[in-house]
Amino acid sequence: MPNSAAQHTDAFQTNKFFIPDYKNRNTIRKESSADIQMCWTCGSCDTECPVNIATTRLRPQKIVRLANLGFLDELLHMPEIWYCLTCRRCMNVCPNVVSPSTLIEYIRRKAIFRGIVSLRALKLYQDLFIKFQRVRWHAIRLCFKEELNIFTERTWLDWQELPDSDSAPLITFKKNTRISSGIKALMTASRTQACFTCGECSSACPIDSGRTIFDPRALFRMINLGMIDELMQSPSLWLCIACGRCTESCSQLVDGRQIIDQIRELTIKKGVLDSGFQQRVEQANEYIYKHFLNKIDLLLQQ
Repeated sequence: MPNSAAQHTDAFQTNKFFIPDYKNRNTIRKESSADIQMCWTCGSCDTECPVNIATTRLRPQKIVRLANLGFLDELLHMPEIWYCLTCRRCMNVCPNVVSPSTLIEYIRRKAIFRGIVSLRALKLYQDLFIKFQRVRWHAIRLCFKEELNIFTERTWLDWQELPDSDSAPLITFKKNTRISSGIKALMTASRTQACFTCGECSSACPIDSGRTIFDPRALFRMINLGMIDELMQSPSLWLCIACGRCTESCSQLVDGRQIIDQIRELTIKKGVLDSGFQQRVEQANEYIYKHFLNKIDLLLQQ
């Protein structure tokens, strides 16, 4: 895996690399289908990227800029392309509908195809990403009541394990369960009652990690069974990265992203979690995301 990444970074600082490679630029534009030629470097994507917000180490605008200059070799060796969570917030906020996340996915495929990143490394990366979701789950559970003040390698190792099975509520129908009119209205607007648990959403979700961590199908099932109180007390509700893939993939037109956002808002509104909860999560993200990126760097150096 590329020990040459530093060399490429150093070389980029020299003037010769500011000469565009038009052939590579045209190839990237055509093959990536990311509409990168529409970028005017406003920086909206940088301000929306959760990884950049937490660590300042992933700038989608920079990646799009390098692609428009045709610097394909540099992009293929950049560790930043593996920092992306594929949440697509960069695309959703772009006034010109440029898709840096689509570009990054294209560059990743190229890196694998060319052998810059091995299949073994890809598997290790995928395992690391799952562990990252487990760590996030534990951090969110802690943030329900207190701040995460210290985060060490020991914390990562302890939290990368699966939570206890008791942490995931049993999904079952309860007699005499009454769903409020407000919740019913949310369910109608997002069409959750059309869900027949086929699993399309879970298959499309980039952070699906099983029911004990995050499984969108399980969340929608809980909503349909009226398990709103249990869902409001689950860290899984807050793992969603709002990519919208569950909504796009659903053959029954269930708007999973909308209902998750609405239940989150309701959780704060009803006082199940205090108003400082989201700020505590943001502070925890600074520790966890930086640790995650450092893990990726070590993986890429192997």
